[in-house]
Amino acid sequence: MRLIKVKEFLARNRQIQQQVDTQIQIFADDCDDTVTKYCILSHRWIARQEVDLKQMTDLAKLDNAHEILHWQGYQKILKACAAANGLFEYLWADTCCIDRRSSSELSEAINSMFRWYKNSARCYTYLHDTSDFPTEPDFTAFGNSNGWPEWFSRGWTLQELIAPNDLQFFNKDWKEIGDKRSRATELMKITGVPVRVLRNGLSSYRPSFAEVMSWAAERRTTFVEDQAYSLIGLLNINIPMLYGEGKKAFQRLQLEFMRMSNDQSVFAWRADKAGSTEVAECTEYTNEEMSWTSAVLPDGPMAFSGCYDIVQMEPQEFYRLLSIMWESDAKALAVDGECNTLPPFTVTNLGIRIPLPLRPYYGCPSVFRVALACRRRSNMMPLTIDLAAFGPIHYRYSGADGPIQPFPRNQKLHLAYKDETPHDIIFKLVETTAVHNFRRRLVFPSETRSEDGSLRLSSTNPLAIVVYAANASNASNALFAVACGYCFGQDWVHVICDEPRNKPLLYATQIYKRTWRRGAEYARLMAEACSGKTVQPYYVKHGHLLGTTWAVRVACGGREKSSDRIVTVDVVEFPGGRCKTLTWEPMVPKVLLKLISLVS
Repeated sequence: MRLIKVKEFLARNRQIQQQVDTQIQIFADDCDDTVTKYCILSHRWIARQEVDLKQMTDLAKLDNAHEILHWQGYQKILKACAAANGLFEYLWADTCCIDRRSSSELSEAINSMFRWYKNSARCYTYLHDTSDFPTEPDFTAFGNSNGWPEWFSRGWTLQELIAPNDLQFFNKDWKEIGDKRSRATELMKITGVPVRVLRNGLSSYRPSFAEVMSWAAERRTTFVEDQAYSLIGLLNINIPMLYGEGKKAFQRLQLEFMRMSNDQSVFAWRADKAGSTEVAECTEYTNEEMSWTSAVLPDGPMAFSGCYDIVQMEPQEFYRLLSIMWESDAKALAVDGECNTLPPFTVTNLGIRIPLPLRPYYGCPSVFRVALACRRRSNMMPLTIDLAAFGPIHYRYSGADGPIQPFPRNQKLHLAYKDETPHDIIFKLVETTAVHNFRRRLVFPSETRSEDGSLRLSSTNPLAIVVYAANASNASNALFAVACGYCFGQDWVHVICDEPRNKPLLYATQIYKRTWRRGAEYARLMAEACSGKTVQPYYVKHGHLLGTTWAVRVACGGREKSSDRIVTVDVVEFPGGRCKTLTWEPMVPKVLLKLISLVS
């Protein structure tokens, strides 16, 4: 640990101002933070105003030394040394006490930073943009930082707030405006960190992973990797620094945490209320704003917004209350009937392996309601999330609805912690001449429709509904819809003919919601039909159009390695109104040739 020698720093500053040659060395190297008494600076970095280690070391020799003396970054350290003079021999500042040219030193510093702040005798916290300690949000003055001084909006300053035992705040003029203990109530309002943590530290309280992440959810960092690196001290873990890895850093943070803990709140981001399918009221998300399917680990702390009241549950408490909520024997919900422990996480090449209690949905056997050993403070019952199986892997799933089957069980799962590589899928819809006076009325959502009439779907816009309506010359007055979807990296097609007639836009909205709930099942059926095929020549014959003797037939084709899918839509007549069931079957050569001729 490299420290600034306070008296020497102040002496050298005077000599440089007086233009006296100075040989004063201001740094003490290889200090032990466990035995050395030092103070520490916490602040908001100002672009192009901070002084790094080389500049600070060689300052007296630099041609622009007098210019640097007036930089805000230098002035912060000068004022901090002035405040520490006579009280502390050493000061640590992150701008100039780390050689950022050395990746090994930077990695060591980041992994040690929480400890360095915790072991400091005092932390001087400089709020550069306010005269008074804030008690109410001011969006006029601090519109870019959630209504509070900017220090409170930064990722790194969260650990700098929590770790020190003695923390004093200074305003922009370096006048003291309070300390952490006396301002704990106001700080909880600003940061969400509980008063007991602010006054007594993390050792006095065991917050869940989800709660810690909620404190960081609204904070920003310059580099996306620092969203993870700034939290390692709060979680008491260590990971190597790999700048350039992007959001993978947050994934590594969660995986490393799971190697040290069996805290299941790591999966509770955007969790629904106990015993409910609704997203928690305290979060800002809805099912439609959340990806249809995703990995079980999010890519940043923002996903934990609103998780401030999630607490871990002890094993016996969890199984006992879950047995009440699901009306089941507690031993049937635990691994081998053992209710005294929670199962550990195991990270494998298939995913995160863990046994969890679950119940499948009626009519959608590949989607499950899964219980987690955590709850809201205001509700004794465990939280639940939805997972969907695709092959041997289970993904986080959004939008499942409806009754859940009885007879819960404990099942060993492999949870996907990496999202599928995102790419667009294009569906080219072709209406054949056999469509009995039906025409395409609208596409919902409209943004999925390209200028050439095709549909472009992606992981962020994964479902489109195409509504067909009978022309005026068609006496049936019927409607039907073709749904094109994309989840688990699998494209699929489905036909809906039995939705009660309504205005086209309302009709499309109703089908969109209905289809969204069952998307995992449609993807599974399509994948099973196409398994092992490089060409997908399948068609489906659906139930008859209401009030007619016609049925809708959809043929879907395309190559596995291509992002284009060709979908033909027919309305064909069946004597007596009988038609084949909704099952994908290989396309006969004659029909396949017809499909090729239509799109060539």
